[in-house]
Amino acid sequence: MTDEIEALHKQGTWSLVQQPSQACILGCKWTYHLKTDSNGNVSRHKALLVAKGFDQIPGINYQETFSPVAKFPTVRILLTLATQRRWPVFQLDVSNVFLHGDLEEEVYMKQPPGFINHAHPTKVCRLHKAIYGLKQSPRQ
Repeated sequence: MTDEIEALHKQGTWSLVQQPSQACILGCKWTYHLKTDSNGNVSRHKALLVAKGFDQIPGINYQETFSPVAKFPTVRILLTLATQRRWPVFQLDVSNVFLHGDLEEEVYMKQPPGFINHAHPTKVCRLHKAIYGLKQSPRQ
């Protein structure tokens, strides 16, 4: 959880602000996953902070949710071409990929459970970057 919070702060994901009147404040929660190696052994525990995006209101704290994705047949064609032409194929995993998308809308979230700023316990997080759980995150 500490690693996730550090990554969020490092990316400038939010800033603490006074709660605006009439603003919809989203909740958030921690989700936990076990990462395994190729042999099925647990390699590490992972925690993700997820916004409760089901409380978002269309037109207020999100506009567009459509996110273009590659279809599997397209990926197969590209892999076939790479094999035939002997092109090198690489795979990569971007750590905290959702945290790189800038938000256009004003989205407010409660402070993460277990990491409430003791100097400002009543302030809320104004999100600057996309976070897991928001409806617009995949698009960003």
